[in-house]
Amino acid sequence: MKLVVDTNIVFSAIISPKGIISDLLLNSYDRIEFFAPSYLEDELENHQLKLIEISGYTHAELKFQKRSILKRISLISVESVQSENMKRAFELTHTIDRYDTPFIALAIELKSPLWTGDKKLIKGLKEVGVDWLLSTKEVKQILE
Repeated sequence: MKLVVDTNIVFSAIISPKGIISDLLLNSYDRIEFFAPSYLEDELENHQLKLIEISGYTHAELKFQKRSILKRISLISVESVQSENMKRAFELTHTIDRYDTPFIALAIELKSPLWTGDKKLIKGLKEVGVDWLLSTKEVKQILE
């Protein structure tokens, strides 16, 4: 199974390395292929100080946690996503959160669900008929 992961999922995994999200990412790679747009790295870099503040990690500890999680996720360049999929993703997200466009576009490109905990995104996309979003609970159920 292919699964696109949203930034908030990766944030949660980094902040709580012994939590359920981290466990799913680190221990399900034999059953799920995880993907994210390479833009994820930019978002992690842009929020590095926030991640340190929330987690209490040193810079070195944060780097280690990021590396541990990211080695389980295949990062795909947004430039490799077909333009019609980017356009469709923008149409779906521009009124919700345009920063989610690369994640939605990749999910469309890969014909894959998006694993997210972003309640605003979930609500907004469900209102327009998107039914390929998965919560952490649903990902866990799939694996059980």
